[in-house]
Amino acid sequence: MTTPAVDTDYQLEHFISGPILPDLAFLFERIADATVETVAEAPPGRVVDVGSGSSRELARLAQLGWEAYAIEPSVPMLGLARGVNEEMGTDVRLIRAIGERLPFPDASLDAVTCQGALDHFADRHAFMKEAARVLKPTGRAVIALHNFEGLTTKLGRFFHSPAKASRLHHCAEWPCWQIPPDHTFKGDWPLIRELGRPWLTLERAYGICMLSQFYGWGRVLGRLPETLSQRMLRALDRAAYRRPSWSDEIVSVWRPLSS
Repeated sequence: MTTPAVDTDYQLEHFISGPILPDLAFLFERIADATVETVAEAPPGRVVDVGSGSSRELARLAQLGWEAYAIEPSVPMLGLARGVNEEMGTDVRLIRAIGERLPFPDASLDAVTCQGALDHFADRHAFMKEAARVLKPTGRAVIALHNFEGLTTKLGRFFHSPAKASRLHHCAEWPCWQIPPDHTFKGDWPLIRELGRPWLTLERAYGICMLSQFYGWGRVLGRLPETLSQRMLRALDRAAYRRPSWSDEIVSVWRPLSS
């Protein structure tokens, strides 16, 4: 089997192209908050975030008393995380490594998180196996992954041609249901439900946001009063929570089989 090519020198510019409109800003905030809140349901312990990027969520967990570790292969992103650490006055341990080989002993961590990064890994199965290995029996893995078969992408298939013709959206050149070139697999609800097996058991899953980056939606929100646009975004987010298969992002929570 051919190993997918992955970018181990990832930079923030590789991830964000075009303006950050209200729908995308809300999505980023909700993913961050959901990760922190889900991990913080348990008493503080040891947590590692894999593909950690700027490590801002880890810094928030460190402020809540967690012993926090960041796994990140990209030197530029580790530099950004170092700045976040200093800004927030926290002591997140920064480690250059990959998710397929976690530098921790067996059953040594209370939580493993991965936010929107797993579909950039060379081998998702190797990472999930590693997550199961390093988790304590009472630990949890919290995985946030984009859903390429949610409501946004289903509507996007229908509206892509007119959106492209009218230039409604800066992403109209790239169909929203197709995975970008730097992704190694396509995340969707059926795949996510099986993500941790046979090493982990799915405890629960919930959705985050709907219609993020749908053609023209962010620009419409940007023209509305902020209180109204935020109310609309929160309503869609509540609907997504109950129907992860329709959502833009899916958070799955896994526990070791032995727990």
